[in-house]
Amino acid sequence: MKRWLRPLRSLVMTAGTALAMTAGVALVLGVSACYRAVDNYRDSPGPRFTGAATAAPDSVSGTGLKVVTWNVKWGEAAEAAALALATNPQLRGADLLLLQEMHETAVATIAAHLGMGYVYYPATLHPRVRHHVGNAILSRWPLVEDRKLVLPRVSLLMRTRRAAVVATALVRGRRIQVYSLHLATPFEIGQTGLEDQLRAVIRDADGSPDPVLIAGDFNSSTVGGLLVAEGFRWLTQHVGPTAWVVSLDHVFVRGLEAAAEAGVVNDHALPSDHRPVWAVVGLQGR
Repeated sequence: MKRWLRPLRSLVMTAGTALAMTAGVALVLGVSACYRAVDNYRDSPGPRFTGAATAAPDSVSGTGLKVVTWNVKWGEAAEAAALALATNPQLRGADLLLLQEMHETAVATIAAHLGMGYVYYPATLHPRVRHHVGNAILSRWPLVEDRKLVLPRVSLLMRTRRAAVVATALVRGRRIQVYSLHLATPFEIGQTGLEDQLRAVIRDADGSPDPVLIAGDFNSSTVGGLLVAEGFRWLTQHVGPTAWVVSLDHVFVRGLEAAAEAGVVNDHALPSDHRPVWAVVGLQGR
């Protein structure tokens, strides 16, 4: 290289480094702005939103319990989601419907359309979509003793927290402790963080004397092995992809009988980037 070009090259490299540092500072400032905008409901029992069922269960004497779990992307297109849940032959007639990534208006819309009671707790006032985001349990059966279970770890950039919604469903004279959860992604908190969140749910469930049902968006196709090691049955392990080409949405039970029915609805016209998953659970125990 000619000697007179060396100072010019040095100047260009210095300018490039300065631009990179400026971009990095801008990113940090942007993340900090998101952090200030986040309102994580970590230390308060609420907000809490509930509604009563307006339709009776299809059968009060059967032995099967139909469970559906669905991440309805940001709670968007709630009317379309409600229509699918009411008319799709694999989804309609659900006894328990567990929803993730929801806001209170979307939950109320779907519950009203299906005649189901519900309990919903947002985990955060999300800075990206600027409304509540959390999980819900909808049921044709009475829900009691509901609460929010705050999960450990915060996301790396958005600084948002996750929480599971817990309630006891009184189904045909039996108590079932139900969890609707949406774990963070490994990108946000790492695989160890993802496992920490699920272990928090397992510890909470271990304190229940009743059968337990855990379902939702796990953001993983493998972390469910932790539940299997604790005596849970993985009802939807082999239903196939539930988001893109991976299986992220699952149903687990402990203390209940797993019927030989489970599946995923592969209708790409549905209003979400996740597909609803369903399973039929027996109430006889095992």
